[in-house]
Amino acid sequence: MEPSRLRILVVEDEALIAENLRFTLEDLGYEVPATCYTFAEARAALAPPLPADLVLLDLNLGSADAAQSGLALARQLRARGGPPFIFLTAYSDLATIRQATQLQPSGYLIKPVGGPALFAAIQSALEYAATRQPAPAPAPATPPPPFFFVKLGERTHKLHWTEVQRLEAGKNYVTLHVAGQRAGYPLRGSLTYVLDHLLPPALHGQFLRVNRRLALNVAAITSYDDEHLYCGEERHAHGRSALQLRQELGRG
Repeated sequence: MEPSRLRILVVEDEALIAENLRFTLEDLGYEVPATCYTFAEARAALAPPLPADLVLLDLNLGSADAAQSGLALARQLRARGGPPFIFLTAYSDLATIRQATQLQPSGYLIKPVGGPALFAAIQSALEYAATRQPAPAPAPATPPPPFFFVKLGERTHKLHWTEVQRLEAGKNYVTLHVAGQRAGYPLRGSLTYVLDHLLPPALHGQFLRVNRRLALNVAAITSYDDEHLYCGEERHAHGRSALQLRQELGRG
Protein backbone atom coordinates (compact mmCIF):
# COMPACT_ATOMS: atom_id res chain seq x y z
CA MET A 1 0.00 0.00 0.00
CA GLU A 2 1.40 3.39 -0.99
CA PRO A 3 1.62 6.22 1.57
CA SER A 4 -0.65 9.24 1.19
CA ARG A 5 -0.19 12.72 2.61
CA LEU A 6 -1.23 13.61 6.14
CA ARG A 7 -3.89 16.35 6.13
CA ILE A 8 -3.32 19.34 8.40
CA LEU A 9 -5.87 22.15 8.84
CA VAL A 10 -4.50 25.64 9.55
CA VAL A 11 -6.60 27.92 11.80
CA GLU A 12 -4.85 31.29 12.14
CA ASP A 13 -6.33 34.80 11.93
CA GLU A 14 -3.17 36.52 10.64
CA ALA A 15 -3.17 35.92 6.89
CA LEU A 16 0.60 36.21 6.42
CA ILE A 17 1.32 33.68 9.17
CA ALA A 18 -1.42 31.36 7.88
CA GLU A 19 -0.07 31.42 4.33
CA ASN A 20 3.52 30.88 5.49
CA LEU A 21 2.33 27.89 7.49
CA ARG A 22 0.49 26.51 4.48
CA PHE A 23 3.50 26.87 2.20
CA THR A 24 5.81 25.30 4.78
CA LEU A 25 3.46 22.40 5.42
CA GLU A 26 3.12 21.68 1.70
CA ASP A 27 6.89 21.85 1.30
CA LEU A 28 7.21 19.27 4.07
CA GLY A 29 4.91 16.91 2.17
CA TYR A 30 1.64 17.50 4.04
CA GLU A 31 -1.74 18.31 2.52
CA VAL A 32 -3.56 21.45 3.74
CA PRO A 33 -7.29 20.93 3.04
CA ALA A 34 -8.15 24.48 4.17
CA THR A 35 -6.75 27.63 5.74
CA CYS A 36 -9.23 29.23 8.16
CA TYR A 37 -8.99 32.79 9.48
CA THR A 38 -12.04 32.85 11.78
CA PHE A 39 -13.85 30.67 14.29
CA ALA A 40 -16.80 30.27 11.91
CA GLU A 41 -14.62 29.20 8.98
CA ALA A 42 -12.85 26.65 11.17
CA ARG A 43 -16.13 25.18 12.45
CA ALA A 44 -17.37 24.78 8.89
CA ALA A 45 -14.10 23.18 7.75
CA LEU A 46 -14.19 20.75 10.69
CA ALA A 47 -17.77 19.60 10.09
CA PRO A 48 -18.09 15.85 9.44
CA PRO A 49 -16.60 14.14 7.62
CA LEU A 50 -13.46 15.51 9.26
CA PRO A 51 -11.02 16.69 6.60
CA ALA A 52 -7.91 16.70 8.79
CA ASP A 53 -5.59 14.40 10.70
CA LEU A 54 -4.29 17.34 12.78
CA VAL A 55 -5.21 20.99 13.38
CA LEU A 56 -2.81 23.90 13.85
CA LEU A 57 -4.90 26.19 16.03
CA ASP A 58 -4.17 29.78 17.07
CA LEU A 59 -5.00 30.26 20.75
CA ASN A 60 -6.86 33.56 20.39
CA LEU A 61 -7.99 33.86 16.76
CA GLY A 62 -7.89 37.63 17.20
CA SER A 63 -11.37 37.71 18.75
CA ALA A 64 -12.42 39.66 21.84
CA ASP A 65 -15.28 37.18 22.25
CA ALA A 66 -14.10 34.19 24.31
CA ALA A 67 -16.76 32.06 22.61
CA GLN A 68 -15.05 32.70 19.24
CA SER A 69 -11.49 31.94 20.33
CA GLY A 70 -9.13 29.11 19.58
CA LEU A 71 -9.66 27.86 23.12
CA ALA A 72 -13.41 27.59 22.46
CA LEU A 73 -12.80 25.69 19.23
CA ALA A 74 -10.41 23.35 21.05
CA ARG A 75 -13.12 22.62 23.65
CA GLN A 76 -15.50 21.64 20.86
CA LEU A 77 -12.89 19.39 19.26
CA ARG A 78 -12.29 17.67 22.59
CA ALA A 79 -16.01 17.31 23.31
CA ARG A 80 -16.79 15.53 20.06
CA GLY A 81 -13.58 13.53 19.72
CA GLY A 82 -12.18 15.60 16.86
CA PRO A 83 -8.65 15.41 15.47
CA PRO A 84 -5.66 16.26 17.69
CA PHE A 85 -4.56 19.89 17.67
CA ILE A 86 -1.43 21.96 18.24
CA PHE A 87 -1.84 25.40 19.77
CA LEU A 88 -0.10 28.28 18.00
CA THR A 89 0.95 30.92 20.46
CA ALA A 90 3.22 33.91 21.03
CA TYR A 91 5.37 34.33 24.13
CA SER A 92 2.86 36.89 25.42
CA ASP A 93 0.22 34.14 25.49
CA LEU A 94 2.04 32.01 28.06
CA ALA A 95 -0.41 33.03 30.80
CA THR A 96 -3.26 31.82 28.58
CA ILE A 97 -1.55 28.47 28.22
CA ARG A 98 -2.40 27.74 31.85
CA GLN A 99 -6.05 27.68 30.73
CA ALA A 100 -5.15 25.68 27.63
CA THR A 101 -3.44 22.79 29.42
CA GLN A 102 -6.76 21.40 30.67
CA LEU A 103 -7.77 20.91 27.02
CA GLN A 104 -4.84 18.52 26.58
CA PRO A 105 -3.45 19.80 23.28
CA SER A 106 -1.06 17.49 21.47
CA GLY A 107 1.53 20.25 21.23
CA TYR A 108 2.40 23.93 21.27
CA LEU A 109 4.25 26.06 18.73
CA ILE A 110 5.77 29.45 19.42
CA LYS A 111 5.26 31.89 16.53
CA PRO A 112 6.95 32.51 14.16
CA VAL A 113 7.49 28.90 13.16
CA GLY A 114 10.25 27.54 10.91
CA GLY A 115 10.15 24.34 8.91
CA PRO A 116 12.29 22.12 11.18
CA ALA A 117 10.38 23.18 14.33
CA LEU A 118 7.04 22.63 12.57
CA PHE A 119 8.04 19.18 11.35
CA ALA A 120 9.28 18.15 14.80
CA ALA A 121 6.17 19.48 16.55
CA ILE A 122 3.78 17.68 14.19
CA GLN A 123 5.53 14.34 14.54
CA SER A 124 5.67 14.66 18.33
CA ALA A 125 2.01 15.78 18.48
CA LEU A 126 0.85 12.73 16.53
CA GLU A 127 2.78 10.55 18.96
CA TYR A 128 1.21 12.26 21.98
CA ALA A 129 -2.23 11.86 20.41
CA ALA A 130 -1.68 8.18 19.66
CA THR A 131 -0.51 7.42 23.21
CA ARG A 132 -2.89 9.94 24.86
CA GLN A 133 0.01 11.59 26.67
CA PRO A 134 -0.15 15.31 27.51
CA ALA A 135 2.20 17.51 25.52
CA PRO A 136 4.89 19.35 27.50
CA ALA A 137 4.79 23.11 27.95
CA PRO A 138 6.00 25.10 24.93
CA ALA A 139 9.71 25.60 24.45
CA PRO A 140 11.66 27.83 22.04
CA ALA A 141 12.92 24.79 20.11
CA THR A 142 11.91 21.14 19.88
CA PRO A 143 14.46 18.59 18.63
CA PRO A 144 13.24 16.30 15.85
CA PRO A 145 11.86 13.01 17.21
CA PRO A 146 13.40 9.69 16.05
CA PHE A 147 10.25 8.88 14.05
CA PHE A 148 7.79 10.37 11.58
CA PHE A 149 4.21 9.55 10.59
CA VAL A 150 2.79 8.59 7.18
CA LYS A 151 -0.70 7.79 5.95
CA LEU A 152 -1.25 4.27 4.57
CA GLY A 153 -4.85 4.03 3.42
CA GLU A 154 -6.99 5.45 6.20
CA ARG A 155 -4.50 4.70 8.96
CA THR A 156 -1.61 6.78 10.23
CA HIS A 157 1.52 4.74 10.84
CA LYS A 158 4.65 5.61 12.78
CA LEU A 159 7.94 4.93 11.02
CA HIS A 160 11.32 5.30 12.66
CA TRP A 161 14.11 7.10 10.86
CA THR A 162 16.19 3.96 11.33
CA GLU A 163 13.75 2.20 8.98
CA VAL A 164 14.66 4.60 6.14
CA GLN A 165 17.06 2.80 3.81
CA ARG A 166 17.98 5.73 1.59
CA LEU A 167 17.28 9.41 1.00
CA GLU A 168 17.25 10.33 -2.67
CA ALA A 169 17.13 13.92 -3.93
CA GLY A 170 15.30 14.96 -7.08
CA LYS A 171 14.81 18.42 -8.55
CA ASN A 172 12.86 19.93 -5.65
CA TYR A 173 12.21 17.00 -3.31
CA VAL A 174 14.01 14.44 -1.21
CA THR A 175 12.30 11.04 -1.13
CA LEU A 176 12.64 8.84 1.94
CA HIS A 177 12.62 5.19 0.90
CA VAL A 178 11.48 2.76 3.59
CA ALA A 179 11.89 -1.00 3.56
CA GLY A 180 8.77 -2.81 2.39
CA GLN A 181 7.21 0.18 0.60
CA ARG A 182 7.37 0.69 -3.14
CA ALA A 183 6.60 4.39 -2.97
CA GLY A 184 8.67 6.81 -0.91
CA TYR A 185 7.80 9.69 1.39
CA PRO A 186 8.61 13.07 -0.26
CA LEU A 187 9.94 16.15 1.53
CA ARG A 188 10.49 19.39 -0.33
CA GLY A 189 14.01 20.79 -0.09
CA SER A 190 17.60 19.73 -0.53
CA LEU A 191 19.29 16.62 0.79
CA THR A 192 21.49 18.82 2.97
CA TYR A 193 18.43 20.47 4.54
CA VAL A 194 16.79 17.13 5.37
CA LEU A 195 19.99 15.65 6.82
CA ASP A 196 20.91 18.75 8.82
CA HIS A 197 17.50 19.92 10.06
CA LEU A 198 14.86 17.16 9.90
CA LEU A 199 16.94 14.11 10.75
CA PRO A 200 17.42 13.81 14.54
CA PRO A 201 20.99 14.85 15.51
CA ALA A 202 21.55 11.51 17.25
CA LEU A 203 21.14 9.75 13.88
CA HIS A 204 23.42 11.95 11.78
CA GLY A 205 26.13 9.30 11.85
CA GLN A 206 23.65 6.65 10.75
CA PHE A 207 23.38 8.02 7.19
CA LEU A 208 26.29 8.07 4.76
CA ARG A 209 26.21 10.90 2.21
CA VAL A 210 27.18 9.09 -0.99
CA ASN A 211 26.90 12.02 -3.40
CA ARG A 212 24.87 15.21 -3.97
CA ARG A 213 21.67 13.23 -4.51
CA LEU A 214 21.94 10.19 -2.26
CA ALA A 215 22.41 9.24 1.39
CA LEU A 216 22.28 5.63 2.58
CA ASN A 217 21.43 4.17 5.96
CA VAL A 218 24.61 2.42 7.02
CA ALA A 219 22.53 -0.45 8.43
CA ALA A 220 21.08 -1.09 4.94
CA ILE A 221 24.53 -1.48 3.30
CA THR A 222 25.21 -5.19 2.87
CA SER A 223 28.60 -5.05 1.10
CA TYR A 224 30.94 -2.84 -0.89
CA ASP A 225 33.85 -2.96 -3.32
CA ASP A 226 36.23 -0.43 -4.84
CA GLU A 227 33.48 1.20 -6.91
CA HIS A 228 30.08 0.43 -5.40
CA LEU A 229 28.07 0.19 -2.21
CA TYR A 230 25.47 -2.59 -2.21
CA CYS A 231 22.10 -2.59 -0.45
CA GLY A 232 20.83 -6.05 -1.30
CA GLU A 233 20.36 -6.05 -5.08
CA GLU A 234 20.84 -2.29 -5.39
CA ARG A 235 24.25 -0.79 -6.06
CA HIS A 236 25.48 2.79 -5.79
CA ALA A 237 28.79 4.24 -6.98
CA HIS A 238 30.69 5.80 -4.07
CA GLY A 239 33.98 7.28 -5.39
CA ARG A 240 35.82 6.71 -2.09
CA SER A 241 39.06 5.02 -1.13
CA ALA A 242 38.85 1.74 0.75
CA LEU A 243 40.30 3.38 3.89
CA GLN A 244 37.84 6.29 3.79
CA LEU A 245 34.93 3.92 3.27
CA ARG A 246 35.94 1.70 6.19
CA GLN A 247 36.21 4.75 8.44
CA GLU A 248 32.82 6.12 7.42
CA LEU A 249 31.01 2.81 7.71
CA GLY A 250 32.64 2.12 11.04
CA ARG A 251 31.51 5.48 12.40
CA GLY A 252 27.86 4.65 11.50
